[in-house]
Amino acid sequence: MIVLRPAKLTDIGNIERLAVDSGPMVCTLPAKRDHLLQKIEQSIYSFEQDVFCPGEESYFFVLEDTSTGHLLGTGAVNALAGYRQAFYSFRNDIIIHSSRELNVHSRIHALTLNHDLSDHSQLCSFYIDPSQRSTLSPALITLGRLMFMNAFSNRFANEWMAVLPGIADANGRAPFWEHVGRKFFGMDYNQVEYYNGTRDKAFVAELMPHYPLYVPLIDEEAQAVMGQVHQDAELQYQLLNDQGFEPDKYVEIFDSGPILTAPHNALPICLNMKTGSVVGEPLHADTKQYLVGYQGAKGFCAFIATGHLTEDQLIITKELMEEVGLSAHQKVWILAL
Repeated sequence: MIVLRPAKLTDIGNIERLAVDSGPMVCTLPAKRDHLLQKIEQSIYSFEQDVFCPGEESYFFVLEDTSTGHLLGTGAVNALAGYRQAFYSFRNDIIIHSSRELNVHSRIHALTLNHDLSDHSQLCSFYIDPSQRSTLSPALITLGRLMFMNAFSNRFANEWMAVLPGIADANGRAPFWEHVGRKFFGMDYNQVEYYNGTRDKAFVAELMPHYPLYVPLIDEEAQAVMGQVHQDAELQYQLLNDQGFEPDKYVEIFDSGPILTAPHNALPICLNMKTGSVVGEPLHADTKQYLVGYQGAKGFCAFIATGHLTEDQLIITKELMEEVGLSAHQKVWILAL
């Protein structure tokens, strides 16, 4: 059985392993024990709080194989992307230059440093073990977090977003960084992404240009990768896109990866999710797969089950209920897959 559940301090060894495996691409999951412990502690504290509006809370989930205790993936949610420090991105703008005398009217594509997304809730720290990429496990991490956010909407903003990594090669060379960011920072891409995941974000405001960057003046190699997602993140992109997240007008400041945004109330999971109860009975024909969320002893948990849905009652096997610790007629959140 594979379950999405809140991270706990005893997971630190497994989480460190996943952080190392994820590499520099997942900057919000750096392979640094102190940072990871702080991330877990902040998550435990957040789950324990009675929250009426989003603030500094951060919720960190892990994907566990309950038969072995082995962790297969991670995923987190920040209640507000920029609660204590601004969340920076580049905004795609059009700047108009015109001259009546010369009869010239030009629309110039420019990138403007901004913190427009600071008040969005942020999906982050997504990583899945490569052995699980072709299974339903990636969907469990993504949809499970969205279900949690919808079930406890008071904990989150009305606008949600996710930052996906942009184009970079195995040696850590990112074309956009080489032609833009390096000119202001003078350091390698992997190093700045590490700082981005472990340091105060003030360095972004201190070193990034404060005036619009005119895209036609940027090297063509960098222009070609703007808004493009790294191949290792294409699965995550597709999962979010299927749920209504779209790359609108923002890109990441270091590699120009896409930033996907969506209004909470328009997402399919928010429109189709049901609240009901669960019972354990033998299954018959015509079963379907469902994402099931429930409130566990340490916070919100989710798993994928085969069963029958009748009105507001989900029927699954007693063995499955026992394995995940559900009691008969316990309240659950349900989404047909």
